[in-house]
Amino acid sequence: MKRLLTLTLALAAALTVAAATGAATTTVQITKNGFTPGSVTVAAGDTVTWHNADTKTHQVVADNGAFASPALAAGASWSYTAGKSGTFTYRDAYATTHKGTLKVNAPPATLSLGASLPTVIYGSSTQLNGQVSNQLSNQPVTLSAQAYGKSIQSVQSTTTQSTGTFIFGVTPTISTTYTARYATANSNPVTVNVAPRVGFGHSGTLYIAKVTSDIGYGGHFVVLQRRNLAGGWYSFKRVYLGDSSRATFRLNLPKGHSLLRLVLPTGQAGLGYVQGVSRLMPVVKK
Repeated sequence: MKRLLTLTLALAAALTVAAATGAATTTVQITKNGFTPGSVTVAAGDTVTWHNADTKTHQVVADNGAFASPALAAGASWSYTAGKSGTFTYRDAYATTHKGTLKVNAPPATLSLGASLPTVIYGSSTQLNGQVSNQLSNQPVTLSAQAYGKSIQSVQSTTTQSTGTFIFGVTPTISTTYTARYATANSNPVTVNVAPRVGFGHSGTLYIAKVTSDIGYGGHFVVLQRRNLAGGWYSFKRVYLGDSSRATFRLNLPKGHSLLRLVLPTGQAGLGYVQGVSRLMPVVKK
């Protein structure tokens, strides 16, 4: 018996905690003298319950039609969950001189952020797109950036468009994490990775490799790849770069058509960078 009582009390406590963490409920009494309290303030998502504490029938009706209860007999109750922020005046349809006010506060605004391209080639740009949850226009939004190995800096500001959306154009030169801020809210962080630019050219039988980013690549290598008949790529040569992050080399290719590319592996790209890939180069050897 003692154990059953303990379990019952524990369950009751758990239900109390669960209710406390959810949306709140506010009760307004309907009396012969009017609504008590006459004005209440709740948050969006909260519930307001009107209880008829009188002996006569009453009905709660919002002046703008946002809500209306059925006719409430003595002792009956009706609940309304506030979904839209604003101030709503209401009256008793059976005693029109009895009026009340319901003020609904909007939840704190939040904002989202995403990148149209998660990885860019060094020197290229991408867009960061976001939206403020209240969907208000002409609201100030700021963008902060933390480049790899650097401290956070505020880099841009803009204003929201008609549906609360906003856009930032960015050109990171090393992998960078961005965060947007509106009022007191911060967006989710978004990281844009940067791949070094891998140049690949040729002049006659002489081929040229060049890698560009904020760092130098002397002593690093790129991998030369050729596409096979199945459409896959196989590596057949390493090309080591000189102090100018550049190398020239010759190739002994099989006769016919070849499609080549250079790959800078992640391990050779340097801290703050990801794998880089050159353009495709078609070669015909007769």
